[in-house]
Amino acid sequence: MSADYEKIRDENIARYGWDTAVLDLLGQLYSERTHFIFELIQNAEDAGATELAFELFGDRLEVRHDGRPFTEADVRGVCGVGQSAKSGDLVAIGKFGIGFKAVYAYTKSPRVYSGGEHFRIESYVRPFGVEALSGALTRFVFPFDLETVPAATAVREIGAALGALSPGTLLFLRNISRLSTGVDGTVISRSVSVSAGSAVSAGSAVSAGSRRRVTLSRDRAQEEWLVWHREVEGLGDAADGVPGLGELAPRVEIAFRVADGQVVACGRSPLTVYFPTEKETFLGFLIQGPYRTTPARDNVPGHDPSNQALVRQTAGLLTDVLRELRDEGLLTVEVLGMLPLDAARFEPGSMFRPLFESVRDALAGEPLIPADGGGYRTAAELKLAAGESRGDGLSDGLAQLLGPDQLGALYEAGRAVYFVDGAAGAELRRYLRDEIGVEEVTAADMVSRLTGDFLQAQPDEWIARLYAFLATDSRLWRAPRFEDEPPGPARAKPIIRLEDGRQVAPFDAEGRPAVYLPGPAASSVPTVRRAIADSPVAQPFLAALNLTAPDVIAEVLDIILPSYDDLDIDELDLARHDADLDTVMRALDDAPAGSREELLTRLARTAFLIGENAAGGPPRLMPPPALYQRSKDLEVYFDQNPDAWFAADRYGPWLVQLRGMGVRQVVDVHARPANQLGYVVLVVDFGRNERGLDGFDPQAEIDGLDFALSHPNDARSEYVWNVLLAPNRRLIAGVVEKSVLQSFSDSTMERVQSAIALAAEREAWLPGRDGTFCRPAELSLDDLPAPYTRDEGLAQGLQMLQPVVGQAARRLGVPAEVLWGLSEHPDLVELVERELLSRPPRPRQ
Repeated sequence: MSADYEKIRDENIARYGWDTAVLDLLGQLYSERTHFIFELIQNAEDAGATELAFELFGDRLEVRHDGRPFTEADVRGVCGVGQSAKSGDLVAIGKFGIGFKAVYAYTKSPRVYSGGEHFRIESYVRPFGVEALSGALTRFVFPFDLETVPAATAVREIGAALGALSPGTLLFLRNISRLSTGVDGTVISRSVSVSAGSAVSAGSAVSAGSRRRVTLSRDRAQEEWLVWHREVEGLGDAADGVPGLGELAPRVEIAFRVADGQVVACGRSPLTVYFPTEKETFLGFLIQGPYRTTPARDNVPGHDPSNQALVRQTAGLLTDVLRELRDEGLLTVEVLGMLPLDAARFEPGSMFRPLFESVRDALAGEPLIPADGGGYRTAAELKLAAGESRGDGLSDGLAQLLGPDQLGALYEAGRAVYFVDGAAGAELRRYLRDEIGVEEVTAADMVSRLTGDFLQAQPDEWIARLYAFLATDSRLWRAPRFEDEPPGPARAKPIIRLEDGRQVAPFDAEGRPAVYLPGPAASSVPTVRRAIADSPVAQPFLAALNLTAPDVIAEVLDIILPSYDDLDIDELDLARHDADLDTVMRALDDAPAGSREELLTRLARTAFLIGENAAGGPPRLMPPPALYQRSKDLEVYFDQNPDAWFAADRYGPWLVQLRGMGVRQVVDVHARPANQLGYVVLVVDFGRNERGLDGFDPQAEIDGLDFALSHPNDARSEYVWNVLLAPNRRLIAGVVEKSVLQSFSDSTMERVQSAIALAAEREAWLPGRDGTFCRPAELSLDDLPAPYTRDEGLAQGLQMLQPVVGQAARRLGVPAEVLWGLSEHPDLVELVERELLSRPPRPRQ
């Protein structure tokens, strides 16, 4: 049964009068007269409709929905001004009747067909019954019968507005899931999946049930949103006039756009009161609530107590939403960039300031900020890498260089410290630094904090990456370019890792290089660790420092040899020692003639070779000329001599070079050289001149001879006779010429024995026929064993007995061996004698 339209008409005439011209303004409340479309959508939503269709004809617009049919209260509401089907609906169609009155921008006689109600409205407030139409849906018919707006204009404007409806129109609605625009068959649909559970009340933490995933589509295009809500409770008197939808409690809502599984910023973000208002929020997401608006929806009073309460509820919901996004790994720095960050847009006292403060408090105190490498941290656990931005061209940024443990150690935090995700944009970085207090780390800050202990704890690969980072900014390490410009801080920091693992500065106090690049062989100079120097990542930086491989000769003279001064063999590092020898050998190979002589002189003076004592004493470091190269003959000669030293056996690969340094292969014979005439100058003094003839030096000495003579054995004595004395017989005894004149014109001659002869005569060292060792004077040359060289000059020099058998052998022309053999066989002597007697004597000549 329909309402009593005549009664309602009469009541409205009594209320508004016969002249309703003043109500003409109701159709002009909106800057865009097509705004009535949103009022009709909301009308259908209020009625619980799930489907809504617009159909545009040349002379009218028809709107249908499947929501609750009209009641008499709805009739009175749509025909009244200042009335509503529900008390307290500020923005629903009934309050003041203003929302529905927007249709009068295009029509003066709208018609309504809904359930038992079918009427037209004239003069805004006067219903008249009309003939019912078939069908159970609610239908509105809006004829284009205004003289001021031609039908063609209405069709063009309304068609454009319907065609421009976005899927977001349905985002915050709870009922309508399908909207047909009537333009080119376009349909907007909404599907919702809701997590199990129920919506949370004010003040509660977000639960899974407070979020729904809304999929909106228009034609083939789709967009997804995550929408959270919180029911509005406890607003008290401030809630007077707050709208609700049907019987459902009002709620505040937050919606984030989702694309490819990630939360993304939406375009515009006007405050939504079920539909967009003119109030911009300057957020990257949408917020919605039953805010009080002006009748035309073009403004939302910021100081309205109800609206302030709703913003506070939204601020609390936003904090909960951030926690949930974090727990699901969706809270990225891009999402943080959508938050209220700009203090200038959210000044104290402004409508949305509670959002700014809520976000600031949450980010400052909770682990909500994405850290580089993953995870979320509190502001106190984070640093900002200055200038860090993905794709900024840096070869290796701070965030990639310093891990959490390293950053914590650098700042002596006693715990891990993390960098903010490097994808953070400039606005978010400014906010974190200025509003939240996250410290920014510059490259210069990092360099200033580098210590030897910190650097020594890092692996070679990290040191190489440090060099790559430093290479990107020459201000960190370059020398001063002009007066008063400070040097780059890295020049004085122990950033260079040496081969032995120590960390040193690349330059000394005078700005000179303090380290070298490694050469082709190991070196004792401070060189960059080869594993780092060979790294392509590190090489540009090392090249920029102008480091070079060391000069090998200078390395030996200035570093290696001085390092052996006063060095005890117990302190010797054998691996380092081998490396030093390699370097010395390279220096000898590479040195030009002049440098080579200097190098050999220094080598001969430096005790840097390991000497092994012939008597088995402890080894010691000795200069090369003090050592002998071990051989079988020399081992025999020097055996048990405590003053004799051999070069250690470990020097086998370098024997040739060691001989060049002065290590001896043969027993050293110390004698002054003879001049071209064979004279050895002995004394040149005023009134006294002496010289040895034929190369004789009476003061000549043979190394180790005294010990060998006093400790004879068969092999040693034979070596002394055959190898040392016989070849040097000229040094045993000779003639010394003396004169008061340098010309030796009145000289005298004197035959003398040398110190060598005196030592040899003094000791019993020559084996006799019975094997007993005797002094030379006790033996003749013939008494010596067969291997001994028959050197009569040597025998005479040592004043040995004259060899009678030898003289007889020479006189008779019979080998001495035959004569000695006869002496050992008397029967042969008798046989010879008888034979001689039996023969006639030969005449003597």
